[in-house]
Parts: sequence; C-alpha cells; structure tokens
Amino acid sequence: MGLLNSALQIGRSAILSYQGALQVVGDNISNAANPNYARLTPGLDAQQGVSLGRGLQSGAGVTLSSIQRNIDEALEGRIRLAIGATESAAAQQSTLSRIEVLFDTVSGTDISARLSTFYQAFDSLQNTPEEPATRDLAVTAASQLAESIQFTRSELTAIAADIDAQIAPLVKNANDLADRIGSLSAQITAAEAGRSGQATALRDKRDSLLRDLSTLFDVTVREEPDGSSNIYIGSEALVQGDRVRRLEAVATTDGTSERTSIRFADTNGEVDIRGGVVGGLFIARDTQALGQVAALDNLASNIISEVNRLHANGQGLNAYTQITSTSALLQSDIALNDVASGLAQTPRSGSFFVTVIDDTTGTPNAFRVDITLDGSDNDTTLDSLVAQINDQVTGLSASVTSDNRLALTSDAGQSFVFGYDGQSQREDTSGVLSALGVNTLLTGKDASDINVSSLIRGNSQLLASAGVLASGDGSTAGRIAGLGETIVRDGSNLTISDMYNQIAGEVAVTAGAANDAFEVSAIVLESLQIQRESISGVNLDEEAISLVKYQSAFEGSARFVSVVNDLIDELLLLIR
Repeated sequence: MGLLNSALQIGRSAILSYQGALQVVGDNISNAANPNYARLTPGLDAQQGVSLGRGLQSGAGVTLSSIQRNIDEALEGRIRLAIGATESAAAQQSTLSRIEVLFDTVSGTDISARLSTFYQAFDSLQNTPEEPATRDLAVTAASQLAESIQFTRSELTAIAADIDAQIAPLVKNANDLADRIGSLSAQITAAEAGRSGQATALRDKRDSLLRDLSTLFDVTVREEPDGSSNIYIGSEALVQGDRVRRLEAVATTDGTSERTSIRFADTNGEVDIRGGVVGGLFIARDTQALGQVAALDNLASNIISEVNRLHANGQGLNAYTQITSTSALLQSDIALNDVASGLAQTPRSGSFFVTVIDDTTGTPNAFRVDITLDGSDNDTTLDSLVAQINDQVTGLSASVTSDNRLALTSDAGQSFVFGYDGQSQREDTSGVLSALGVNTLLTGKDASDINVSSLIRGNSQLLASAGVLASGDGSTAGRIAGLGETIVRDGSNLTISDMYNQIAGEVAVTAGAANDAFEVSAIVLESLQIQRESISGVNLDEEAISLVKYQSAFEGSARFVSVVNDLIDELLLLIR
C-alpha cells in the first residue's frame, strides 16, 4: 500500500503542478496585448521520492516551485532613459517649430526683410533728402522695423509663457505617480514577505508607473531586497519605499519674465531636472525661447545705439526750437555713466556740438559742450550738463524736467541743430546725445520697447539726413543706410545684419538638431522596446505549444491517478 500511496502522491502533485502551469500560460495569453505585462514562466522541479528496494530510488513527482517574471532590469532602465530622451526632444521640437515661423523669410515681414527695407529707404533718402515722400517712407520703414522686432519678441515671450504654464500640471502628475509607486511598493513588500515568489501583477503595475514617470523626467530606480524601490532624481531621492517626497512648482520673476522652477517641498531645494517632457520644456523655455529673447534684445539695443549715434550727429530739413530727451534718468545728480543713472547706453568722456542759428539771417553759432566721465569729482551729471549749457551756449536754455530728462529751448528767433560746427560735421565723441535720446530717431532700450521718436513721427522734416546742414546733403542718411555692412561697436565684430543672421541661423540649426535628436531617440526607444518584447512579451505561438504540453501532461497525470485507483480497487477485492 505504501507504494500505491506514493504513486497517488505523484499523480496528485503532477495534477496540481500542471494545473498551476496551465494557469500561468492562461495568464500570459490573456495579457498578450498588454504592453505593460512581463511574460511569466512556470518553474517545475522534481521531488525527492522513496526507496524502491535494492538501493533503487524513484522520484515523488513534480512541483511548481516558482513563477518567474521574464524581465531585464538593466534594459528597463535604458528604456526609461530612452523614453525621457524622446519626450524631451519632442517638447523641444514642438517649441522650435513655433519659433522658426517667426524667423521665416518667405512672408517678407520678418526682421530681415524689415532691415533691408530700412536700409533701402535711407539709401533713397541719401539721394533725395528734400523729397517729403522719401522722408515719410524712411520714417515708415523705421517704424515697421521697430514693430517687427517688438512683435517677434512678444511672440517669443508668449511661447515661453505657454511653456511655463505647462510645468505646474506636470508636477502635480509627478506627485500622483510617485504616490502610487510608493503605495505599490508597500503592497509588494507585504505580499512578498515570507514568500519565495514575487507579486508579479503588482510589479507590472509599478514598472508601468515608472515608465510613465520617466516621460516627465529622468529617474534612477534601485530595488531593495524587500521588493520596494527607491527612485532618484539626479542624486536626490523622490521615493524611498513607501515614503514619498512632494514636489512643488514655484513661480519666480527675473524682472522680465516669469519662470517656474521645481523644488522639494521639505527642503525647498531646487530639483535637478533632466530629460523627459519637463526637462525638454525647461530647455525650450530658457534656451530656445527666452534665449532668443535675450539675443533679440541685444540686436535691438545695438540697432538703437548705432542708428541714434549717427542720427544724433545729423540735421533734418528743419532745426529744433524745443526738444526733450527721450531717456529719463533715475537721478539727475550722479555721473551720467553711473549704472545708477538708469541709462541704457553708457556715455564716456568727449564732447558734442550744438549750433544755434539766427532764423532771420541764417547765421550759425557753434558751441562745443565737453563731457567729463573719468571717475573724478568733476564727472558730468545731468544737473551739471544743464548748468554748462546755460553758461556757455548763447540763445539756448536748458533745464531738467520733473522726471529727470534734458529739455532744451531756443530763444525767440533762434533754432538749433547738433553735429555741426558751422562748417563741417562734428561727431558726438561722448555718446551723450544718443544715450540721453537727444536728436535721435529711435527710442527704447531693447526689443521690448524699441520705437520711433514721436517727434520725428509727427514731423519727418526733423529726420536727420544731412551732415553739414546744406541743401541736398544726404550724408547722414547714407551712413545710416550703410549700417548693414558696418561693424557695431559692442566688441562682437559683427554687423547688425550679421547679428540677426546669427540669431536666425541658430534657430534653424537648433531646430534641425532637435528634429534629428527626436528621430534618433525614437529609433533607439523602438529598438529597446523590441528587445524588451523579445524578453518580456508574450508570443502566442510559444504559449500555444506550452498549452498543449501542459495539457497533455495534466491529462497523463489524471490517467495515471486513474490507473493507480484501479490497482487499489483490485487490491481491496483480493483482501476481501
């Protein structure tokens, strides 16, 4: 009877084991279309049996000893990184496609086209400086250039704001994913405690959430012996077992735009975000959108500086009887080159000429105004400049307005011009006229506020075209027309046209690089997913083979038990 009982035990263990194996195969087949499922493999082991006599020993059947998840953790980590790289590239690609449109030369309304029209208008003004229509066209060209620069900047800042607005909801999503991952880790630890097998379904869910988290930013995952996972962003822990650190979206303003940063709620430390949608948005906002804003501001600042520098040394068809500088100082009693003055352009030691003209006789009377800015106690301030003009220039009164601007008014029957000593053109070597906005064409400090002087917009006769206050002279207009080929004085060794082309070229190159990065990362991700599919994916043909194999083994085990049962019945009949 002992042998028959052992035979029954063999049959019983086989039936239970193959029943479990069939259940594993069924689980695989049912999840064949589940992309987050890791294929399971049943582990069957032979059991130690009893002695059959004469030193012979048989087995005691089979047991289902394990259920193995077919997964490569190193490959999973690479997939998460590839997901982050792809999502980051996609976010940058989307932003750059919007930025590229702003620098599109096809429409004819971009900054490049407006610059060309501006140069051409002043070239025409050089040839016919006394033609009213030509003067109006030059003013219009300057206005259109300023409008195009302002529009491009406002669109770039709007793009940056759109990007920034996407960050806070993504932080909320990251916190939700981290909470769910921490909860699953606690469940996995509890489910696997004291057991040799894994909580396979819970682990599949956690791996899926980890991939979702990696779409937001790069994460590093380290599994602990108890089955829980520690998740790091850079070197900082986000999840440790079931303990989750909260992330916060913190809005800050840098003076010109609002930027959202991500910080840990418990320490207020800024999170080093790389990769993923969030990492891509940070690059798109800070480098591609606001970075181009900074470049555009620099371009506009140089256009304002270079155009005004030339214009301030020229004369229009009409002289001034009254003018107020367009740039207001923060203080009137500090040196003009002091940062605290608030001037966008920094003047230097030098001089400029102002010439008072008798309107009746046309007689010019030139005066040189010296500017001292060498760090001494005698540095020129707005107050001292006003005093000097009032002391030295006959027929002209200077004053400081309530908002710290320079106001000049000629005496009755007198008018005045700049950059002319009565015989030849004289340059403002100090740059004070341009810095203060006296006899200038453009106003503003950068791309945000560049504009054409309201004085000149209202009277194009004041547009400086001449250099020596002579009929038919268009030398100043010619110098402005040549700015496209003139090296600017900011030390960059570039012309204004070069500076714009550099911006547009960088946008084009960056956009092309983003497209290439997206394509490459997508190919890498697809390759890794194919590798994962070969390891963790369900092959229905293979499962069908396993199904037949385990079914046959189950049926054979059942027949074996039936035979043993018949033998027991026969034995009982013999005993009776």
